[in-house]
Amino acid sequence: MPNFLLPSSDHPFCNQRLRIIASLALLVLCISQCQSQFRPPEVAISEADTVGYNFLQQEEHTVENASYLEPLFKKMYLQRVQGGQKINIVQIGDSHILGNYMSREVRERLQRAFGDAGRGLIFPYKLAGSNGPRDYLVETNARWSGANCQRDLSPVSTYGISGFRLETTNPKGELTFRMRDTATSETHLFTKVTIFQHRTPQQFDVEVRDDVSNQKAQIYVEDEYARSYYFDRPVGQVTIAAKRTDSKQKLLTLDGVELENELSGVMFHSIGVNGAKFQDFVRAEYFARQVAKLQPDLIILSMGTNEAQGHTEPGFMYRTIRDLTDELLKHSPHALIMLTTPADSYLRGKGFNPYMPDMSGVIRKFAREKGYAMWDLFNYTGGANSAINWKSSGLMSSDSVHYSKAGYAAQGKLLYQSLVKGYNEYVLAKEP
Repeated sequence: MPNFLLPSSDHPFCNQRLRIIASLALLVLCISQCQSQFRPPEVAISEADTVGYNFLQQEEHTVENASYLEPLFKKMYLQRVQGGQKINIVQIGDSHILGNYMSREVRERLQRAFGDAGRGLIFPYKLAGSNGPRDYLVETNARWSGANCQRDLSPVSTYGISGFRLETTNPKGELTFRMRDTATSETHLFTKVTIFQHRTPQQFDVEVRDDVSNQKAQIYVEDEYARSYYFDRPVGQVTIAAKRTDSKQKLLTLDGVELENELSGVMFHSIGVNGAKFQDFVRAEYFARQVAKLQPDLIILSMGTNEAQGHTEPGFMYRTIRDLTDELLKHSPHALIMLTTPADSYLRGKGFNPYMPDMSGVIRKFAREKGYAMWDLFNYTGGANSAINWKSSGLMSSDSVHYSKAGYAAQGKLLYQSLVKGYNEYVLAKEP
């Protein structure tokens, strides 16, 4: 049970926060009223949201069983016409998701249409020996060791929300996250920081601060898996500093960091691990519990490429998809599930992958049998051996397994289109 650390009503911090919340509420109300008066409930798909490759057949891209997503579309509709809704979407995947190129396209477009509630989940991937998103920078004064759930083959691994873990024994270790372009983009500013970690007596305490504005964040809520801190004023960077307060404390671990601005709108969190399969997140003991802290409305599962590269037995893959969705829904019972099939790619970069149709078929079969939503990127982009079209169009990288920035951007635009099409159909059925 979360421990809410609420000061008394006469506490200066409480009074200050109440003033801030009241001001934000007034601002959101004004924005919402303007939106309801001048903005139609449906969302137009602009030319910038489309892609110019004929083989992608973007007019056919839809979410299968979109009616299952009506609770999500209802929140999006309410946000569009009156505001006040926080919409949390979590995309979980492999290296295709880790780089953030695809997810960023979806995030930015949804936030322009429905409001920007913050950057969402981030992690210092470079310190853990991995690539990652480039819309924020990470600095440190300490030596860190990192690992991820894909490399750990134990039956049960102690990984959390990002699929990665970072650790330092330096009692003065610090991490600073700095958003890019904060001088010109208010959307990159935030007021709330949530630190994900599995708390033990051996963990250092932490101080959360912004050295630019000379603010120290105040802890507001904490439990075994996460701690949330609030700044009095929006900031564009945050430093997380170890603080030894007990001789038993030996280290600081980090599973992930969430950045919010406390306004209504969309939070689109992307979680990716190089080489990841469904089974890797199943084995991560704290993964689903920490994902639940994001209060997801929709969880998008985007894997299958690595199962196809390794020729995973279809029955085993089916069971791991089932185990992962069951575990996620156990801790987030109100979340909706959408599965996506992967776009085609070469087998180990050398040519046609005969296993890709089978792996995509397993995802398709599971989603249909369970009644979940499904986005069939594999078939929408041409099906078996369609990677040749991606390659010849400059949409794949040199390894012929991953895609170029333009390729991932195209996939992101297609996913956005499909979600908006489903939403607009909901609006048309609802509006007189």
